[in-house]
Amino acid sequence: MPDVRSSHIHRHQPEHLAGQSLLHPLYSKLYNGLSAGFFSSAQPTTLHGEMDDCPAVLRCSIILSGQCEMTFAGKTHRFHARDVATAYLPATRFQMATSADFSCLEVHITPELLQEMSTPLPWGDAALASHTPFFSSLKATPSVHKAATGLCQSLQKNLSNGPLSCAAALTILGQSFEQIEAAPQGSPLSRHEKACLYQARSFLLSRMDKAPTIIELARYSGLNATRLKMGFRILFGCGPYSLFQAHRMEHAKTLLKTHSVTETAMELGYSNMSHFSAAFKRQIGKAPHLYRKEG
Repeated sequence: MPDVRSSHIHRHQPEHLAGQSLLHPLYSKLYNGLSAGFFSSAQPTTLHGEMDDCPAVLRCSIILSGQCEMTFAGKTHRFHARDVATAYLPATRFQMATSADFSCLEVHITPELLQEMSTPLPWGDAALASHTPFFSSLKATPSVHKAATGLCQSLQKNLSNGPLSCAAALTILGQSFEQIEAAPQGSPLSRHEKACLYQARSFLLSRMDKAPTIIELARYSGLNATRLKMGFRILFGCGPYSLFQAHRMEHAKTLLKTHSVTETAMELGYSNMSHFSAAFKRQIGKAPHLYRKEG
């Protein structure tokens, strides 16, 4: 298991390695105090180390594919595709374990640039001054996910120094702050309900060709249907079917690398090709045959 420091990770990497592992991100300085990095892991990977650059950095991470577990301060946080984690973690020890085909975009911004832009933090500015850690996790809105996808494409094409990349990074940060401010203060869910909801999510995502009904999910989780739907929105930022569709289309992106559009649609349980194409375009932003051609 590699032992790393985040300041060693988030720097320019050799061109043939950049973006290909957790240790070698594709990293770019977008503006004075604003930067972004993309990293992926083809195989399951585990590393631990210290986030020693964080006293000077606020980071916003968007999981693009796969899933991971992040452990720090004695707590383990689980992330899936389309989750957004915004954090300030000064001198924090961590351990990270990822699934296969994991990828993530990180946007970093310094407190100095935030102050220059007169941007208040949803946690209050006192945390930065006192080096007090804070952490929030939410589900990405469609606009945040679109901005993250566009910024990743710019990084991969080495076109990340333009105003559009800065705009995408600031969109991700700004809308993440807005989501945090709008989120309920203090979760109204009990520990037992959270455990039930995580079980329900695992059941929901156990197969991608057919979603269980709300009644089936409720029966499996032990919650009633109303509490289940409300709990999904509080804990995961969307309803059960929206979460299922988001993961279903992320899985479609993986399948399209090795399968035809027809084969992908059939494997995902679609009997009507136009329905699959419409769902894919609505979620990803382009038709599946165009995505497959570009990939």
